[in-house]
Amino acid sequence: MKIIISPAKKMHIDTEYPSYIDLPKFIDKAEKLADYMKSLPFDELKKILNCNDEIAKLNYERYQNMNLRTSLSTAILTYDGIQYKYMSPQIFENKYFQYIQKNLRILSGFYGILKPLDGIVPYRLEMQAKLKIDFCKNLYDY
Repeated sequence: MKIIISPAKKMHIDTEYPSYIDLPKFIDKAEKLADYMKSLPFDELKKILNCNDEIAKLNYERYQNMNLRTSLSTAILTYDGIQYKYMSPQIFENKYFQYIQKNLRILSGFYGILKPLDGIVPYRLEMQAKLKIDFCKNLYDY
């Protein structure tokens, strides 16, 4: 049985143990998406993200400087939402990380399907975001 959870809007970089063990399965698609998001003017990105100026500015800067293969943080420790707080992965023993790596998946609008120990960077993009891009109709198709 697989446990499926959603990502959290709030994220932070965590470089403590454990370090990531793999790149996300759909990293090539995420890189295409990152390039598209990087090409957007600030106002258009803010509209897609449906957020205030402060959050839009933070994420505009993230996309402008984004490299999905360096300075990565373990997915399960990067997300900072309620389910992650209650799970408390920062105090897991190694056997718990092994269990969630095998049984837990995180559905991300940006990365697709993540394993808990995949290496990611902070981003903001929700599945319901209305993107008008040539290579897909919406994030569900992508």
